Amino acid sequence: MRGVLFSIVALFSFISFGQAEEFVSWSTTSKSIGEEEFEITIAVELAETWHTYSQFTEPGGPLSTILTFDIGEDFELVGSASESETHTYYDEIFDVNVIQFDGKAVFTQKVKRLNPDAATLTGNVDYQICTDVDGKCIGPVLYLFTIDLSSGAGEESILEGDSTAISIIPNPNNLNLNKPVNDCGGSGINEDDKKSYWWILILGLGGGLVSLITPCVFPMIPLTVSFFTKGGKDKSGIAKALLYGFSIVLVYASLSIPFHFGAESEILNNISTNFTLNIIFFIIFVFFAFSFFGYYELTLPSSWANKADKASDIGGVIGIMFMALVLAIVSFSCTGPLLGSVLAGSLTSNFDPWLVTIAMLGFGLGLGLPFTIFAAFPSLLKSLPQSGGWLNTVKVVIGFVELGMALKFLSNADFVYRFGIVHRETFYLVWIVLSLLAAIYLFGFIKFPHDSKINKLGTGRILVGSIFLIFGIYLSPGVLKLNSQPWSTSIISGFPPSTWYSWYENNVIHSEEKRHKHFTDYYEALAYAKEQNVPLLLDFTGYACVNCRKMEENVWPQKQVDSLLKDYVIVSLYVDDKVALPENEQKAIDIPLSDGSVKTKMLKTVGDKWATFEAIRFGQVAQPFYVLLSPNEFLLNKPVGYTPDADEYSDWLACGLNAFDKLNAGDVNESDLKKGSDEDNKVEVEELVTATWSYEVTNLGNNEFEIKMIAELAEGYHTYSQFMDLGVGPYVTWIQFDEGQNIELGEASEEGAYTEYDPVWEGEVIQFADKAVFIQKLKAGDSLPQTVTGKISYQTCNESQCVLFDEFFEIELK
Repeated sequence: MRGVLFSIVALFSFISFGQAEEFVSWSTTSKSIGEEEFEITIAVELAETWHTYSQFTEPGGPLSTILTFDIGEDFELVGSASESETHTYYDEIFDVNVIQFDGKAVFTQKVKRLNPDAATLTGNVDYQICTDVDGKCIGPVLYLFTIDLSSGAGEESILEGDSTAISIIPNPNNLNLNKPVNDCGGSGINEDDKKSYWWILILGLGGGLVSLITPCVFPMIPLTVSFFTKGGKDKSGIAKALLYGFSIVLVYASLSIPFHFGAESEILNNISTNFTLNIIFFIIFVFFAFSFFGYYELTLPSSWANKADKASDIGGVIGIMFMALVLAIVSFSCTGPLLGSVLAGSLTSNFDPWLVTIAMLGFGLGLGLPFTIFAAFPSLLKSLPQSGGWLNTVKVVIGFVELGMALKFLSNADFVYRFGIVHRETFYLVWIVLSLLAAIYLFGFIKFPHDSKINKLGTGRILVGSIFLIFGIYLSPGVLKLNSQPWSTSIISGFPPSTWYSWYENNVIHSEEKRHKHFTDYYEALAYAKEQNVPLLLDFTGYACVNCRKMEENVWPQKQVDSLLKDYVIVSLYVDDKVALPENEQKAIDIPLSDGSVKTKMLKTVGDKWATFEAIRFGQVAQPFYVLLSPNEFLLNKPVGYTPDADEYSDWLACGLNAFDKLNAGDVNESDLKKGSDEDNKVEVEELVTATWSYEVTNLGNNEFEIKMIAELAEGYHTYSQFMDLGVGPYVTWIQFDEGQNIELGEASEEGAYTEYDPVWEGEVIQFADKAVFIQKLKAGDSLPQTVTGKISYQTCNESQCVLFDEFFEIELK
């Protein structure tokens, strides 16, 4: 199961109709076995982590493979088709025993030729391929073949499209993918929402301002301001204070510089899902929290502060800048944990180093701006409270907040492997306890090492303590079953684990409200939607789609989702529906792609029709895939794919209803949304290039050569060594020289690889970042120049996907 994590995401990289071709390779052959009988062999090589299903898979399970031979009156089948080795397992989703092939499948069928003049046999294989990673499947897919019985060779048949076939596929009149009514949702691929630069700036600014009221920083404000103003109103003092504030910003912004050079970006890319990193952050935040509680002090080496302080005596611009550095160093015990929180908050799975820079700029601005303001207006210092025990109280309260953030990282790590440590209710319970403990502390019932004696509770302590108490009470329904909760706790949506990761079984709410009829035909659903004036939810799904079942069982029944679904007409379009289309609709359809090429597909079943509808109208082939349309077929918002977060999915549904209300109220100019030209609504398909290859040849003499195969990797991508064990790690690079060449292979080596522990594979992997160099020594034949050919099979990965490629080479030796 772990291995598929790296290959399944390749599916997301190919938004084209021919995706299955990237993961399978078919071949057909025949041999005469006498008396006009032939043995037909149909074989498929499956890409790593992909599998297909047996002809004999039980009904109700995944889509079984179906072999069809066009025997007519010229041939007859002899017995049934046999299969190569399979394995059988019980599938809880489908509640049946599933028979599948991994790596390779071979089907063998005997046929008898009745007409001696029949030279060829045609047929097709109807199949589905899937990966275990998250239930993603492609199919049904039709492979057509033609076999020359005289030579025994088979080849894929070429379909010729019928120009009238396109009329079979629904074509929503006003669908314009580029102009939804509301700009919310996604492209059908699960993408992480990228935090806006403004939000990250505010996050950093908040962290800097909070650090200002810590015991390490607050007492330094009047001392520093008096140094610059020297008790007077000298403009030069204000200018120096401005420079000091700017220097503070510069010091913290400079901390982001390493992130722009890729040294840490590979680690930080996966912060939201990487098990090891989340555990590390959990430990760090707990460590920070107990430092704030006063059990130990976090400080940087004193020599750093001494050297920076000595440099600050230089005076002038340089001296002032070193004073800012001194502040950063000596205040680290208070600012360090806050700085770490801001840094973690700026990291997304789509790593952007500028987000880190902006976060650090905000932190420096929040910390440095008050120093500048007080220097410009010294009289404001009188309004500041006196330093005292309240500063330590601030530190302790921040410590409780740090523990809450630590739990979030532990929850992320637990969710990766489903250890069952931090269920949704456990998360709520810990946050409730932390909130109540913070309140009890502020009310004076708990003391920490550096707390001073409390003679009387101040207004501030009572106010903040009451906020924590109310927050703890507000969270209390989170430990109850969903249908027992007296109120929603949506204010912390996105922090606790998903609702299905729960103490309780069937932790869902089913609405008893009347809902609209559920359809499985687009045209029937559209007619009903127009009659009732309600929006449409297009549910591209499959009987054999695991993720579709997860959405229907775990997301749709949730209270916040179910209450919105009742306002839609749901039409479930099963792409693996095997009901045959009427004969007049069974046609080959040409599908033009954006690169100018054409993909031809045979429409034979209802599932073919809906799969083609999804592909040519929305540019998608994976399921589930959801689209919201008005009765007049305007696109209400951006379509989405598999969305396991119920809150995120409900927000998307609510956005669609809001768009529908706008259309009904006439708040939207419909002419601006109309389809326009075909060019306006074209689905763009871009070729994915993750590595650029070049070759260097060195003649070593005596007909011996050294070939360097160099892959320049796209930003954020890495690839793997050829020297890792097969089958126990990611897809290794495989270099093959074509057979029959007059060469003798020698030593193979690599340059630029490094080894690191990978928690997914639970072992060390050897990989390349930025650039991979594979070196092969060989000895050529006596006749030069000579051309050698071959293939490099490799996988490239970034933070969100892995893709398999073949690089064919032709190298001249001279």
